[in-house]
Amino acid sequence: MTPNPRPIVQSIPHAGLSTPPPVTDRLAIDDVTLYNECDLWNDQVFDFGHPSLAAGSATLAAVTMPTARVLIDANRPPDSLDNPDGAVKSHTSYGDPIYTTPLSRDEKQRLLDEEWQPFHSALDAALRRHAADVRLFLDCHNMAQHGPSAYRDPDQVRPLICIANFGDANGDPMAANGPLTAPADFVRRAGEIAVDLFADLALLAPDPSRPAPVVGLNQPFAGGYILRHYCDEAYQRAIGGHYAGLMVEINRGLFVGDQHTRTPVRSPNQERIAAIRLRLSRWLQAILPLLETIR
Repeated sequence: MTPNPRPIVQSIPHAGLSTPPPVTDRLAIDDVTLYNECDLWNDQVFDFGHPSLAAGSATLAAVTMPTARVLIDANRPPDSLDNPDGAVKSHTSYGDPIYTTPLSRDEKQRLLDEEWQPFHSALDAALRRHAADVRLFLDCHNMAQHGPSAYRDPDQVRPLICIANFGDANGDPMAANGPLTAPADFVRRAGEIAVDLFADLALLAPDPSRPAPVVGLNQPFAGGYILRHYCDEAYQRAIGGHYAGLMVEINRGLFVGDQHTRTPVRSPNQERIAAIRLRLSRWLQAILPLLETIR
């Protein structure tokens, strides 16, 4: 019997490992780099229709990007082609060049049209299809245990789970970030519930001198293009929807280890993935009733 879906639409933009054929022969990076730049196994971590979970736990829709994040980043705006960390990237998160020869602007535009746009077309279609039912838009990610060298938080300790609504560390509005995608009190309560559920999980390679917090609200990430674009009030009005939006980042140190750019490729740790997936499912089950207070 098919599970009854929860009122959630999921975006999973960074789990892919495929490379577009037009650029495969020009890559200066190998499969090891593709692996370490990916939100590894995120389609499994956030699989709320998995047979191991209780009936009724599936979501309305989950849209996954197949292309490797290090090449095409669906969480960057389409007008970012001149940015090395934009929609069509030129450098890795550790600052290494991706291509043996730089892509022309026309080549970048073609990749945007052929790789970036289909994901967004599918996500837009899913939200329009379920506009009358969706109550929560969930942008699903995972992150390296420590900030990569080319990021704004190099070598910084990251929490086990980050919950983001474009607010500050308390979930409250920040003028520089624009409108919240979910109310602050809802985000704070979601964080408290996550602490209860994730506090028993240990990193595979912990650093006793720098313990990781269990939950960070908008730390180290407050949200990206996907959360902002699809939770915009004008967009919701246009599709006839009304929902809150969260970005969730899971620390890969919980199920991959403390990665760097040359960490060897390994098979997914199914035991740890299952443990995280179960906790995320329970977290959703606990926060969904709170959505009734923000109608």
